[in-house]
Amino acid sequence: MTDIAQEGTADRGTVVRDDLETVLNSSLELIKDLESCSDTFTELEQLKARLESGAFRLAILGQFKRGKSTLLNALLGEDLLPSDILPVTAIPTYISYSARVFARVCFLDKPPLEFPEQDGQTLASFLNRFVTEGGNPDNQLQVERVEIGHPADFLSQGVVLIDTPGVGSTFRHNTEVAFRVLAQCDAALFLVSPDPPITENEIDYLRQIRQKLPKTFFVMNKIDLFSPSQIKASVDFLVQQLEVVVDVVPKVLSLSALQGLKARQDHDSDLWRQSGMELFRSDLIDFLVRDKPDVLHQSLRLRLIDQLSQLQLQLQLQLKAIMLPEQDLKQKISEFQHYLPLFEREKLATADVLAGDVKRIKNQLTAEVENVRSLAKERLLKPLEEFYLAIGDTEEMERRVRESLNDHFALFFAREMKRVATIIHRSAEDLLHIHQQRCNRILGDLRKTAAEIFQIPYQAPVTGQVLVSFDPPGWSDDLFISDMDPLGQRLARKLFRKSFRHKRTVKRLREESLRLVGQNVEQINWALSQGVAESFRKYNQQLTEQLDKALEAIHQAMQIALQKKDGLSIHAAPKIGQLSAACKELEHLLQILNSADSIQS
Repeated sequence: MTDIAQEGTADRGTVVRDDLETVLNSSLELIKDLESCSDTFTELEQLKARLESGAFRLAILGQFKRGKSTLLNALLGEDLLPSDILPVTAIPTYISYSARVFARVCFLDKPPLEFPEQDGQTLASFLNRFVTEGGNPDNQLQVERVEIGHPADFLSQGVVLIDTPGVGSTFRHNTEVAFRVLAQCDAALFLVSPDPPITENEIDYLRQIRQKLPKTFFVMNKIDLFSPSQIKASVDFLVQQLEVVVDVVPKVLSLSALQGLKARQDHDSDLWRQSGMELFRSDLIDFLVRDKPDVLHQSLRLRLIDQLSQLQLQLQLQLKAIMLPEQDLKQKISEFQHYLPLFEREKLATADVLAGDVKRIKNQLTAEVENVRSLAKERLLKPLEEFYLAIGDTEEMERRVRESLNDHFALFFAREMKRVATIIHRSAEDLLHIHQQRCNRILGDLRKTAAEIFQIPYQAPVTGQVLVSFDPPGWSDDLFISDMDPLGQRLARKLFRKSFRHKRTVKRLREESLRLVGQNVEQINWALSQGVAESFRKYNQQLTEQLDKALEAIHQAMQIALQKKDGLSIHAAPKIGQLSAACKELEHLLQILNSADSIQS
C-alpha cells in the first residue's frame, strides 16, 4: 500500500465509532430538555445522521484551471462535468453512487430540475447552463447545489465527491463558498499544477483548512505539458512550500487528468498507466477501504468536541450564576456590563478600520486603473498614428485601424484585467484575513471575560474564516459606432475634399479609439470596485452576526439565572441539580472523546 493511506486497524476504528455513537446518543438525551439548546441539538442530530450513514465526503479543492473537473471526469470514466475552461459560479456539485447516471439541479426558490436523458443533450452541456458563468452569470438562476449519481465502483463504498468552486481565482474568488462546503466534509484532495506553481493564496488557504479537516491529499496535475525534469522541479518546490503548512513531509502524486480521461474513453490501459491515474486511483481506493472510517470518525469527533465544549461553557456559566447569591450575581452581571462598552468600541473600531481599508483598496485600484489607461494609450493607440500618417485613403485607413484593434484590443484588456484583479484580490484577502483574526480575538475576549468573571474554565472555539470574492470584469467588443460604416466614407467622398475628409476621419478614429479605451478601463474599475465593496459588506455583516450571537448567548445564560433567583429556592434547587448533572455528564463525555483521540494517535 502507498503513503496516501495511513495505517489503521479495524478494532481501533470500532472503538472510536462506538465511542462517538455513545457520546452522541448521550448528548442528545442530555440536552433535549435543557433551555436554550435547540441549535446544539440540531447540530448533534446532523452529526449522528452522518455517523449512521457512514457517508464520507471528500472535497476536491484547487484554483480555477487546475483541472478539478477533468480529474473527476477521469475518475468516473466519462466526460460528465463541464471542464474549467470557463469560470464556474459559486455552486458545489455532489457526486454519489447510483446504479444509473442522473443529475439534479437544486434551486433556492423552486423545485429541483432533473437531467432529461431523452432529449439528446449531454450531461456536461446540461450542467453548463447552471454552473458556469457563461450559462448562469452571477448565479441569476438561484442554484443552491447540483447532485450527480454515478455507478463508479469506488463511490459504492459510501464516498461522496464534492466539486467545489475554484479558490483564489482571479475570475471569481469563491473561497467563501468553498469554506462553507468544507464544514460538511471529512477530507480534501488539493489539486495543483506547474502552471503556475502553488501560490501564496493557496498556501494561506491550506493553513486555514487544516483547522477543519483531519486529512488532505495533494495531487500535481498536467504533467503531460512538461518534461520529467520540469515536473520533478515542480514537485520538489511544492513539497518545500507544503512543509511549512503540514506537520510531515507530504506525499504528492503526479498525474495528467486529461490523458487519464482520454485513456478511459479509448480503453487504453497503457495510457491510463502512463497518465499516473492508475496509481492515483489505486491509492485512493486503498485509503477508502482501510482508513476512510478512521478519518471520518476523527472529523466527526472534532466537530462534536467543539459543540460540547461550547455547550459546556454555556451551562457552566448558567450554573455558576444560579448558585451565586443574588447580590453577587447582580455584581458579576454588572462587572460584565462594564466590559460591554469596551466590546462595543472594539466592534466600532473594527468597522471603522474596515471602512478605511475599503477606501485604501479602492485608491489602489484607481492607481492601477490609471496605469492600465496609460499602457493602453501607449500600446494600442500610439501604433495607430502610423496609419494616420502613412495611409491617404480614408476607407483603407479605417479598415487597418479596425484590424489592429481587433487583433490586440481583447488580448490586452484580458491580460490587464487579470493582472489588476490579482493585485486587488491579494490586497483584499490579506486585509480580510487580518480582520478575521481581530474578530476571533474579540470573540475570544468576550467569552474569556465572562468565564473569568464567573470563575469557570474557558476553551477557545473553532471559528470560521471569511474571505473576499469578486465578480469577473469584462471588456467591450463593440469596437466602433455606426459611422465606421464604409458607406459613410463613400458619402463623405462625394461631399468633402480629400484633405478635409482625411482630417475628419483621423479625428473621429482618435476620439472613438480613446473612448473605447476609457470604456473598457472603467469596466475593469467598476467590476472590481463592486466586488471589493460587496465582499467587505458581507464580511462586516457576518462579523457583526458572530459577535452579537456570542453576546446574546452569554446574556441569555445570565437572564435564565436571574429568573431562577426570582423563583427563590423552590425553582432554583431543581435547576441547580439539573445543570450540575449536565455539566458533570458533559465533562465525562468530553473525556471519552479525548481518550478516543489518544487511541487514534
